[in-house]
Amino acid sequence: MTSSSAPLDDDRISAEAAHWCARLHDADCSAAEREAFTRWFAADPRHAEEYRAMLEIWQLSELLPSSQPIVEAPLAAPLRRPRAHRPRSGRRVAAIAAGVLVALGAAWSAGWSAGWLPSRVGYYAAQPAPREVRLADGSTVELNSGSQLIFADFRDRRSAWLASGGEAYFQVAHDTLQPFSVRTDNGSVRVTGTRFNVWTDDNQMLVTLLEGSVVVSPPDDVDGNSAQLTPGMQARYLRGSQRIELAQVAPAGAIAWIEGKLVLDDLSLQAAIPLINRYLKQPVRIEDTEAAALRIGGIYRTDDLQALVDSLPKVLPVELRKDSAGRIVLASRYVQL
Repeated sequence: MTSSSAPLDDDRISAEAAHWCARLHDADCSAAEREAFTRWFAADPRHAEEYRAMLEIWQLSELLPSSQPIVEAPLAAPLRRPRAHRPRSGRRVAAIAAGVLVALGAAWSAGWSAGWLPSRVGYYAAQPAPREVRLADGSTVELNSGSQLIFADFRDRRSAWLASGGEAYFQVAHDTLQPFSVRTDNGSVRVTGTRFNVWTDDNQMLVTLLEGSVVVSPPDDVDGNSAQLTPGMQARYLRGSQRIELAQVAPAGAIAWIEGKLVLDDLSLQAAIPLINRYLKQPVRIEDTEAAALRIGGIYRTDDLQALVDSLPKVLPVELRKDSAGRIVLASRYVQL
């Protein structure tokens, strides 16, 4: 792939492989985590390739402790079984362990120096309440409820990946020599030091800049469709669209969720419903273009947005009902002649 987002994607896969390699060697690794690894491993051939490469680094010596088995089920070629060894004295075991750690550290250091292995990897999740985290580089991130973030600190760059359905407010520590990038399934944001908010779901990404400067790019930006934002600007990218939509907004509204509020600034229902859905137990689907074009505004509590949905038929010409699959549908009440 020859897109500007490819290096970020490679970084993400390397960081995820390093995370799984570490977790699978940890005595606290649960059965659920091993099942999650199996799904991740099978999801993309690049995952398998990167994990095997990471495992080679981890297993520089067959004398690594093997009391915790590595998940072998997804691997095409099972790992070699360690040779049987005579019982060793405590001093001998300590010497072997020290040698392995030195070798492993040297290999990892070489990978870090080359820029293809991170020095530190972190995984963060906000379940169910929002959560503030401090990254290894000194940056801070507020994660909205249900959000998941992976961060990897490379020699020449800092890379974060926000999972679909997530929202995060970043306050990035300034470092021009080590740019900071945030990637989602719907595009990426590149900065050196600034404050900005990112929200993404299955179909779109919304970036609001509060301070500094960022460059927002679609997933496969081969045509140079990136947009540079200044404070007070908001960029929206819809999957499959040809361009990034830009707007001037009140930045404080974008991070009102930190205080448990959702600000809808005269938005169409098409734009507002995805923002509302993340807080609902059962999401709402818009059925027709007439309903999608209707507009809504106001400030609402994020812990009571079901009440907002229930009140929509009272303030707009719409109705709520369930479709054949049992999903809640918002439809126009316009009379069809």
